[in-house]
Amino acid sequence: MVSKVNCLKSKRTNFISGMVLSGICVFLTAVSVYLCFSQDIWYDELFTVGLAESSWRDLLAIAARDVHPPLYYLIVKAVLEMVKTLGGTADPVIAAKCVSVLPFVLLLVYGVTRVRKYFGMLTAGIFVFLVFTMPQMSQYTVEIRMYSFCLFFITAGVLHAYEITRAEAEKSQYREWIWVTLYLLAAAYTHYFAFFAAVLVYLALFLWLIYEKCTKKHWTAFGISVGAAVAAYLPWLAAVLRQVGAVKENYWILPLTWRSIGGCVKFLFKPSFSNDRFNSVLAVLLFILFAAVISWAIWTGRKQAGNQLLLVYAGLGILAGVVIFGFVASFLLRPIFIYRYMLPAMGVFWLAFAIALGRLIGEKPFCYVILVLFLIVGLRDYRAFYGEEMWKQVQMQAAGEVLKQIKPADILIFNFNHTQGVTSYYLPNETFLYEDMPEELIREMFPRVQGMGGEEDIRKWLAAGKTVWFLGSGNAREELRVKWADAGIQSAEEASCLIERYWFNLYQLYQ
Repeated sequence: MVSKVNCLKSKRTNFISGMVLSGICVFLTAVSVYLCFSQDIWYDELFTVGLAESSWRDLLAIAARDVHPPLYYLIVKAVLEMVKTLGGTADPVIAAKCVSVLPFVLLLVYGVTRVRKYFGMLTAGIFVFLVFTMPQMSQYTVEIRMYSFCLFFITAGVLHAYEITRAEAEKSQYREWIWVTLYLLAAAYTHYFAFFAAVLVYLALFLWLIYEKCTKKHWTAFGISVGAAVAAYLPWLAAVLRQVGAVKENYWILPLTWRSIGGCVKFLFKPSFSNDRFNSVLAVLLFILFAAVISWAIWTGRKQAGNQLLLVYAGLGILAGVVIFGFVASFLLRPIFIYRYMLPAMGVFWLAFAIALGRLIGEKPFCYVILVLFLIVGLRDYRAFYGEEMWKQVQMQAAGEVLKQIKPADILIFNFNHTQGVTSYYLPNETFLYEDMPEELIREMFPRVQGMGGEEDIRKWLAAGKTVWFLGSGNAREELRVKWADAGIQSAEEASCLIERYWFNLYQLYQ
């Protein structure tokens, strides 16, 4: 009797804990929406906003010459157009930031519905908390890029795939296959590493069909799903081949080394406390705890966990497969992998850990201490993200005051194309990249962004009575000032400021 009472108390405690963790994520969602009301963007976000403000035809044409598929850009543009249709006057940057929060809201919904249905409220709460707060995750709630959508599409696709593997899903499996097809196709149209993650989900389903010796009906549904996905992707295939060719010729990603494997672990586990050495030690500890919890779940769950281990294997395997593919392709072809390309698979990665930790706590309540440690790390990481975003807003306001002294007819010169592109979004001026040419696609979306020659152009503008400003970045700006001084062009420093992540000094040039 005592054991039964203790069991009931434990279940109630676990349910309440899951509810609390889910409630924290509701609050964090509201905070992320609040943080969206900021004007700061960085260079990659500039590309997104530029595409979203283009026509539908231009968006597809430019996206086809980029290195990513078009679905995310179409989503952002659709939201901006909807706001305009409804008579709204929302700032495009703010609206686009809010779009990035949406996938996390949907993950929260899937957590408290599907994950709770399969594994209980505690696991659901752990899952949504980890997705919102683990290292690297929170910043993508506001970043104007496709990674939050990749994360959601793959995670949702895996959860629907898991429903197919459950015996009681027999009567509704066709509906689940439709959802799997749509989500994995959406992932493939959002990012190419999400494309590969989607392939791995289909591979996992294929292995399950073989292992379980499934019926012809299951194989037929699988074949229809794969066939429909392939057919729906064919219209984009020509663009994929062009993009692959462009990447093979020239791409900005640096070569990988064997140390990059440790970098992947740091990306997943390294928190954001103020002491970097402490963060590194804590990352190792979190990794060890992660490995121990997963190993316990796999070892003890072989006979008693039913098909729950399928999601654990899938979560680990999909992320591992994405990393292996990235490394192999980078070594065989050219470097194409950076750490954030793991993000499409990180939702199911943390889902695997949530399932394992939920089962461990259910059997050994003292292991709540592990959850508490991840809770502390997660809240600290989100707090660091919040502080950084608020600091960006303060710096952005200060930069706005500095830029007020620039008149629309003034000439702006830059020595770094990222600073030029981002600053040009906020100012109506013609801007020039010194002795270089900005990226072709950026010039198409923002015609005011141009290249220039050397000092002769500066002399020409000054002789014509133009006010010329130099927005110099990095140490190279001092070398340019010395060079210009030798050529008779003087520079007077006016201010130093930051736009998102780009520091620059503002100088007025004169003869």
